[in-house]
Amino acid sequence: MEEIMDFHAHIYPDKIAEKATQNVGHFYGIPMDNVGNVNTLLAVGRRAGVSRYVVHSVATTPEQVSSINTFLASQCREHGELIGFGAFHPDLTGEQAQQAVEQIERLGLRGVKLHPDFQKFDIDDRKMYPFYEMVAGRLPILFHTGDDRYDFSSPTRLARVLADFPTLTAVAAHFGGYRRWEEAEAVLPKGRVYVDTCSSIAFLGVKRAEQLIRHYGADHVLFGTDFPMWNAKDELAYLEEMDLSQEERLLILSQNAKRLTGR
Repeated sequence: MEEIMDFHAHIYPDKIAEKATQNVGHFYGIPMDNVGNVNTLLAVGRRAGVSRYVVHSVATTPEQVSSINTFLASQCREHGELIGFGAFHPDLTGEQAQQAVEQIERLGLRGVKLHPDFQKFDIDDRKMYPFYEMVAGRLPILFHTGDDRYDFSSPTRLARVLADFPTLTAVAAHFGGYRRWEEAEAVLPKGRVYVDTCSSIAFLGVKRAEQLIRHYGADHVLFGTDFPMWNAKDELAYLEEMDLSQEERLLILSQNAKRLTGR
């Protein structure tokens, strides 16, 4: 039986999970069927056959970074199925940024999650360049990418960063750019950037999503659900409809994620 890893899942402490989930739903105008806490994630994933999860949470202020990272690390220790990607905020000073990266590594978190639209910064803002230099070749970054209502996270901005930091490992979420899929396909460098499948196939359709997998290469595509936004069972059903080889399925469902997280 093939292992399934969900590379894109959000979790929050129980006391704020319901409110945080509702806020995300309001931001995107999408009803949320789940609550973004660990127990719900594991229960929903288990029913679909998911066995591992890359989990993260976004810091909307610099002051949240340390506590979010501590929370994520504690959940990873408690639940062996979880692999954590740490939080970072663009308004951290140089010294604070260094401390945040050191904390992420010390806690055993395996990467960083950034959400430019929530955090209100341009991916290619020069103030981020010292951070990119700090983590290039050291920690992968999962970028929320794309949204036709904003330009903070445009695929074009990410393409500029990738050109300037050739050793930076980046995952462009949502097939390279939520609701900006054509732009992402045109500007993101194939074989250089990873993409994940979440919050996309319901809008793209199975046939178009399969075309994008061919474009980026199955060895650079990661299965993800954007939990609590979507259910793993439904997202996996989309992949089942695609004409993918067993090798391609293994790459997308777990092998690429294992490679990126060192597992």
